[in-house]
Order: sequence, then structure tokens, then C-alpha cells
Amino acid sequence: MKEKILVLGGGLLQIPLLKMARDRGYEVCLADYYKNPPGRALADDFIQASTFSLEENLRYAEAKGIHYVMTVGTDQPVYTAAYVSAKLGLPHPITAVQGLNVTNKRYMKQIMTEADIPSSNWQVLRETGDLAGLRLNYPVVLKPADSQGQRGIFLLDGTENNDKVFRCFRASRSYSRTGTVIAEEYYKGAEITVNCWVKGGRTYPLMITDRLHFDDSVVLGICKQQRFPSRGALGREEEINRIMNQLADTFKIREGPLYVQAVAGDDGIKVIEFGYRIGGGFESETVPRVTGTDILDLYFTLVTEGRNTFEPDSVVQKAAMGSIFFMLARPGVISKIIVPEEFADCGRLFVNIGDSVGTIENATSRVGCFVFYTDSGLEYKNMLDRLDSQMVILDENNDDILIHGIWE
Repeated sequence: MKEKILVLGGGLLQIPLLKMARDRGYEVCLADYYKNPPGRALADDFIQASTFSLEENLRYAEAKGIHYVMTVGTDQPVYTAAYVSAKLGLPHPITAVQGLNVTNKRYMKQIMTEADIPSSNWQVLRETGDLAGLRLNYPVVLKPADSQGQRGIFLLDGTENNDKVFRCFRASRSYSRTGTVIAEEYYKGAEITVNCWVKGGRTYPLMITDRLHFDDSVVLGICKQQRFPSRGALGREEEINRIMNQLADTFKIREGPLYVQAVAGDDGIKVIEFGYRIGGGFESETVPRVTGTDILDLYFTLVTEGRNTFEPDSVVQKAAMGSIFFMLARPGVISKIIVPEEFADCGRLFVNIGDSVGTIENATSRVGCFVFYTDSGLEYKNMLDRLDSQMVILDENNDDILIHGIWE
């Protein structure tokens, strides 16, 4: 009889995990908020349920006799996987308490503060009245304590009138299941992401990238590009290693993935947030391409077999430079998409002909991504120029609505 795996999320980021589970002979059960997510065709059984819902997924897992619960490329369902596993006595690399601590920014920031892990000053806000007692230096970032995908994030410079501040606060709180908003001081610098693997409590950074934003005056923090190697991290490797090990030690993470977002500024590296997960920028595919380390295989084996098969000496650099390029577009109804032939196999679109593209609001506003890595700076530049000049998304008026000239 096949063992059963419950995968939380059936989007494009979870398809590699769904395929791996099928290929290895497991019966695959899938939970997703949407009725027909892309990964549904790969599942043996499906429930339409939010991956954030602890109790719905618990009932489903119990009814189906699930053996393992996992997710990839997404943040909040990490807690769901740990919670359901704990309730049913299933093997899992982290506990439910750890799952909560690495997904709820209120607990995360509190633990980091107590452990002197460098991060921006912050406060918890629950009601509009709490804004009057804000003891932070502007600019200030408002964000939901327990959300993802740059939803409900606002940057305030201190000149806004009360009506706008209250609107931003309420909008941010609307994305929080606990009705909690985190306010934190904005720290200027180069944002970086660190993809780590932890073995025996020691962290091993696999791939560090610059997380380049689209336009923070439109929406704060939408990633337009993950650039390798990181320029912001250059010369800060020892500091990064120290902080990564401090995170693993403080949060008692002994084995598995860490995905850390941080800012390298004048006062050193400061952690924005982190997760016990493989990153949501298709890192399950890009990390192996650059380092030769199959991070998804490591995670799958850790969950299903309890073995950490990572070997530090196996990490190699397979490319000198490259990026994953995320695409954004102006509003319109898509009538035609032109993808240059040379890029047909190195990207994916998140939209189809006939889809309506709305205003840019958060990370879900991205319409596709392409990725390439190379050993030649000249080849990188030429490929980027060709992608930017030849990729086209036409609207009903035959106008190109793809936003060009945003990549570096």
C-alpha cells in the first residue's frame, strides 16, 4: 500500500514537489484554495481548502490517512504542515511551535530581539489607536504579522495625514488572520536573500542573491529580479554566516532549509524576516542549477525518511552569474503573447490569452518569469537585451503592456 503525502498548495511553485512525490511512488493528496490550481492534475486526491486553514487540513489529513505533510515555495503553509504533523503524530523536521515562530512576524521579531539578532526596531499594532503611541523613527513599514507575497505592506514617511495612515493600517490588518500589524523602521540598503541548508544545527549558505525591487513608490517590496551573485553581500560573508548560524541556534532549527531576507546597509546586515522553507522565487530549480545541490530532494528526503543527506563538499558553482527575471505589466486584457524562441524553455508565464491584468498590488501581480545563468558577462548582457526587446504581451488594442527596462 502506498504511503500518502499531503502537499499544501498546487501552484506553479509546488509543481516540482508534486512531481517528485508522484515519481517516487507516493499517493499524492493536494490542498489548495483555488478550485483548479495548476497542480491538481498531478494529485490523486484534492480538497479545495486554504493552505492557511489548520483545522480543515487537519481533518482532511486524518480522513485520508496521510503519512507526511509538506509544502515548498510558500511561507504561511509551513505552520500548517508543522501543526497538522504534530496533531497526528507524523514525522516532521520542526514542531508546531517552531512553525508558528517562523511564520508569525510578531513571534519571530520578539525572539530575534531577545537573542540580539540584528533587525529593525519594531512594534505590534492591533487598533488604529495604537498608531498614536508609535515610538519608531520614520520611514516606517507596516506589514501584516502573518501573511505573504507582499500583501498589505505600506511605507510611511511620516508626512501622511491621519486618514491615509489609518487606511494603510486597516488595509494591512485585513491581510492578517490574527488582526495584527507589525510596524518597523525602514532600513536602507541592499536587500539580499540567503538560501541555506542546515545540518546538525550548522548553516550552509548555498546561494545568496540581490533581491531587486520593482518600484517601491508603487508597492513596497515586489521582487523584479533575483540576481546572482549578490553585490550587496560582497565582503560580508563572515557576517552573514554568523547571523545564519545565530538564527538556526536561536530558533532551534537542526536540519532543513532556511530562506532569509535581509538588508545590507551602513549599520551591517539586518534580518527582515526568514522562513523554514525553500524560497518562493523558484529556488527549488535555481539553487540546483547554480550550486549542483538539489535542495528539493534534500527537503523531501528529510521529511519522508528523516535523513539529512546534505554533503557540504558537494556544493559547486556551476555558473558565474545569472538572474531570475520577474515580469510585470500594465492593466489590460491579453490578446497575444510573444516569447522569443531561445527563451521558450527557460521561463514560464503566469497568465494566458484572454486574462485581464489589473493594477500592480503585490507579488501575485507578476505575469511571468524567465531565468538564465552563464559564465560570461557579455553573454548575460546580450541575453538580457534580447529578452527585454523581443518579449511582448499585447492587449486588446494591440499595445504592448509588458513593462520593459526594469532588469539589471
